[in-house]
Amino acid sequence: MVSSTARRNVLTRLGGTRATQRVASPAVVIGLGSTACQITQHLENATDSWSASDKKSLGFLYLDTREATREEISRASRFIPLTLPHFSNLRDLRPWITECVPELKHLSLSREGALGMLANAGVAARYNYAAMRGHIDSIISEVCPYYEGKTYLRVHVVAFLGGGTIGALPVLLAALSEARGTAYNFSVVLHLLMPQRGLSRDPDNSYPLQLRNTYSTMQFLRAATGVEAGEGKHTGSDTFRITVYPDKLIEATGPHFDIALLHRSPKDSIPAQRAHVARILENLVADSWGSGSDWWARYHETMREANNRVDARFGSISSKEVGLLEGFFNLTARQYLQTKWNVGSR
Repeated sequence: MVSSTARRNVLTRLGGTRATQRVASPAVVIGLGSTACQITQHLENATDSWSASDKKSLGFLYLDTREATREEISRASRFIPLTLPHFSNLRDLRPWITECVPELKHLSLSREGALGMLANAGVAARYNYAAMRGHIDSIISEVCPYYEGKTYLRVHVVAFLGGGTIGALPVLLAALSEARGTAYNFSVVLHLLMPQRGLSRDPDNSYPLQLRNTYSTMQFLRAATGVEAGEGKHTGSDTFRITVYPDKLIEATGPHFDIALLHRSPKDSIPAQRAHVARILENLVADSWGSGSDWWARYHETMREANNRVDARFGSISSKEVGLLEGFFNLTARQYLQTKWNVGSR
């Protein structure tokens, strides 16, 4: 007869074995912007109790235009501050600047971040491109050692669609495109947080700006998948070009992401939003068993059924399945224009 102590020891060993198998595919999680960095930190903290082999297969990278974010995350974490040099050291009319703004006077990046302006983050990301590439290459080589025969991983990018720092997303995707051109093969999953009026600190003023940023970013992402703006049909090209400091032209070839998942908070509560998205991320990163394994199986089935139709790379997620966003872009455009009309008619 097996004693209760022996049974507990067996179960403990089984539990430990199961825990070491949480992560089947190495993963890098990138938080872009203050909200996304907080969610990424939430996830990193949740993995502290995971096995050493699991944690070895995970990497976390933080990027933000807001200086205070550095103090809000672990000191051991990789953080890239998206800052600019003093304006007197900037040359006007350089391509890496004029791709975002026609003149320097239109930039207003501060210690508090991008101030809701996409151009501020776009210029800052271009200026810090070399640091971005260096950190990405380093973290990929750590979680997916080529000498061990590992060449595949997933990259999860978390960002708030309504914030100004989302303006750095094209530069980040270009850096990932260059990294993919090396010996590694990886898929990119975008986790995009939708603006919600109930979560806005100033609904009457900041929420319309958040909708504008969302609309602009989503249209860029559609174009990056080869969807012609205004036409809703494929152009056959998923390549875009950007110039980074000091005037280096990057030709970013696609596919730039495998799927963009849009997340809404279940409550009008920022802590609830962070916990909700972090929980989804934890399930997707733990892809060896349980909810994560089931979700990835459903995802592949859904994408096969989509058969590469327009906007097939955009979806939403529930606890059990992924659904493609039929009619989402028409709805977003209508909401954006309606809000803009209401604000302009006051």
